[in-house]
Amino acid sequence: MTVTYIVRSPGTGHSIEALFDSIQHEVEQQGIPTNRIQLPRISQGLRSIWQNLRFVKRLSADIFHITGDVHYVTLALPASRTILTIHDCSLLETNRNRPFRYAFFWLFWYYLPIKRAAIVTVVSEKTRYDLVRYVGRAARNVQVIPNSYDPLFTYQPRPFYHEQPVLLQVGTAPNKNLSRLLAAIEGIRCTLVIIGPLAKSTLADLQKKRINYRNYVNVSRSDVVQCYVNCDIVTFVSTYEGFGMPIVEANAVGRAVITSNNSPMSEVANGAAHVVDPTDIAAIRQGILTLIQDATYRETLIQRGLQNARNYTVKTAVARYETLYRQATGVLFHAFILSLFFR
Repeated sequence: MTVTYIVRSPGTGHSIEALFDSIQHEVEQQGIPTNRIQLPRISQGLRSIWQNLRFVKRLSADIFHITGDVHYVTLALPASRTILTIHDCSLLETNRNRPFRYAFFWLFWYYLPIKRAAIVTVVSEKTRYDLVRYVGRAARNVQVIPNSYDPLFTYQPRPFYHEQPVLLQVGTAPNKNLSRLLAAIEGIRCTLVIIGPLAKSTLADLQKKRINYRNYVNVSRSDVVQCYVNCDIVTFVSTYEGFGMPIVEANAVGRAVITSNNSPMSEVANGAAHVVDPTDIAAIRQGILTLIQDATYRETLIQRGLQNARNYTVKTAVARYETLYRQATGVLFHAFILSLFFR
């Protein structure tokens, strides 16, 4: 049995790729051969989508695992040998008021791929709930396998920098709620480290609010880890997520986290983060001040976080995926035996 992981094209993102790099390595450690295929085209426009479909049509493998985002390539792969992982329903969430785009993504990114794939997994109960809400009965058999954090994230304690604590913000997309975070920390003596590209309006807002900040774009995985190590608090007050990896990554490194009380962030945190209403700027501000000022509470969250991180190790995720791979292989073997008798 060989598992071929299909990932989106270069320049599209890195979080899914980093996640499945770790999973692929651990799968190989379990004695299962793997391959990694990256799509040649960014999925923008029908021509690029068509070229990607033609590309994967020529591939050969025992098991195909689409790691996320490019769900539509399921349509060009053998149904009985394809596993699809869906991370969120953001394409549907962001296009609810654009009927044509919504219908296109609903059909080719969700409904048809879910109907065709032999096995569909999602990364949280929240994503499973959203899929059922958007797609209906076709999504009721999806299986939840939570994300795992990269083993590079290890516990590294450091003294809290009370004079000017470092806050780490991972991600700058609209759902990351950066504008409310900036409003919340205005006037608080701190340094905000932001990973991700900044819009001109955000840069202007940072200057207007006189926030001391550092910004990093296109950083390596090891540099991201170092940003966690060098920070005092991780801020992750997103309005929408499929999972919420920064929560678990902060837990693993041993940093206090403030996150949203929305699902799935509150479930992923599991008592190991300070949760707030992400639309309430005053609550975000008070939460950050509490983490800065209350050392006992902060340490309690850190210790809970170290315990919580144990639920999201690569080995735990791979054990679940390996079961699915062998399940899919069993289906193939059964189909092969039947073919011998009914040729």
